[in-house]
Amino acid sequence: MDRDTFAELLTPVGQAALATADKLAPSEAVFLGAFEKLRKRYPAPLAKAALETVLLRVKARAKFPQADEMYFTRESLEQASARLVAEYRSNRFSPYESVFDLCCGIGADTLALAEAGCQVTAIDSDELRLEMAKANLAVSGEESRVTFRLGDVCDVSVNGERAAFLDPGRRAGERRFLDPDTYRPPLSEVLARLPAGFPIGVKIAPGVSRADLSKWDASSEFISVERDLKECVLWFGPLRTATSVATVLPGPHTLLADSDLYEATPSEPQAFLFDPDPAVVRANLVPLLGQQLDAVPVDHGIAVLTGSKAAKSPFAQCHAIEHAAPFHLGKLRDYLRAHHVGRVTLLKRAVDLDVNEVMRKFKLDGSEHRTVMLVRSLGRPWAVVCGTTT
Repeated sequence: MDRDTFAELLTPVGQAALATADKLAPSEAVFLGAFEKLRKRYPAPLAKAALETVLLRVKARAKFPQADEMYFTRESLEQASARLVAEYRSNRFSPYESVFDLCCGIGADTLALAEAGCQVTAIDSDELRLEMAKANLAVSGEESRVTFRLGDVCDVSVNGERAAFLDPGRRAGERRFLDPDTYRPPLSEVLARLPAGFPIGVKIAPGVSRADLSKWDASSEFISVERDLKECVLWFGPLRTATSVATVLPGPHTLLADSDLYEATPSEPQAFLFDPDPAVVRANLVPLLGQQLDAVPVDHGIAVLTGSKAAKSPFAQCHAIEHAAPFHLGKLRDYLRAHHVGRVTLLKRAVDLDVNEVMRKFKLDGSEHRTVMLVRSLGRPWAVVCGTTT
């Protein structure tokens, strides 16, 4: 879709095309057939844009409550912050009356910043995305709080703005970048345009290496939603807190530390097993969580904890251990059959075992369900059968 087609999509004719496209209930599998039907009534570019918009709105419902009224490109939807995450981050900016949203895309973070009470200067170099951002803000009724600007964020100059949020491009076609200095634009180039100590939050890929994180004098906050790791945010200047931060949503629940902690002496599985949230794992805060839970790792470098007492935490799932023993397929299968287990949720942590092959050889037919974790403990694979989970 180009800018002219998008402009036509916003007209009464374009809205009628959207409504007709919605009634066709398009999917990827039947897109061509739906397109052939729609192009009989509307120009081909408009018909295609309407169908793509309907498809993307369906995909966007997991991220945005108002998805059915919003506009996206495929790439911008993939990169856009989920509503829950954007709202959480934007609360950090509420003390600042005027802020930048750099590389604003289709306006997901722009909207959250505006709803947090900020006046927002939203900048993007992509004209189509900027027009979509304007339309998406109009849906929310928050457009009066936003000034949109087409331009290169590396040319940004501060004119009353007191803080900034940056969401740079992290991919080119199928290629994805992890180092913030390979983003588009590179993080160091944007920072060079802002005053020293300027409050800025930068959304980066959660797969970033610790070596790349160490280049920046910033907090590294890993954010997950219901155990799904979503992103890492670098916080600079007054927005910086601890060096390593893990935040679990909804909540929010936050765990943080200013230095790496020493790992406790590992133990074989005890009475309970703790499976840390991925945000805690990526933030390298499993040792701190272990202290809070009075638990220790099952092996060196393994992000699974065990302890003698149950503990409820937003940062880990607690599994009561029903049975644990060094892994032996036949003995594990016999145990499950003896306890009438027919359904197994099989988890694997740091063991060289083929989960699909193990499942295939179980051949279970009971009525019970169990979670089984295959995990390395003290240098060898163990099978841990879990009962209740909290």
